[in-house]
Amino acid sequence: MAASLTTTNIVNGSKRLIVHGTILSDNDELANEPIYDFSEDASAVSAAGVKIMQVWFSNPTAGGQIFVEFIGGSADKLACGSGFNGNDYQDFRSFGGIPNHAASPTGDIGITTLGFVNPDQAVVILDISRT
Repeated sequence: MAASLTTTNIVNGSKRLIVHGTILSDNDELANEPIYDFSEDASAVSAAGVKIMQVWFSNPTAGGQIFVEFIGGSADKLACGSGFNGNDYQDFRSFGGIPNHAASPTGDIGITTLGFVNPDQAVVILDISRT
């Protein structure tokens, strides 16, 4: 078995998406596991128009870190990340959100973990603006 990411859309409006992701580890890590897939989003217009507005992390049982990355055609770019053990909230709305700055942006957003072991679990909630 491998680590897993299960996603649920909480809000799915024409310009805004809030997605909830649950991470379960069994000694494996996630590497660019998609939490948002631009190609499957009929409301999104431009891959470059995807922005992260807010992010919540709940990492109570894990000794590792969680990274949110823009997945690019040729290179991925880190958007934000959590600390070790605990809860974190990051708000990027005051400056318009974190734009998709990946090389050759695909519009996809992925989750990568580092230092997760069995039976670590965590939650990531992303507030995504899309144009």
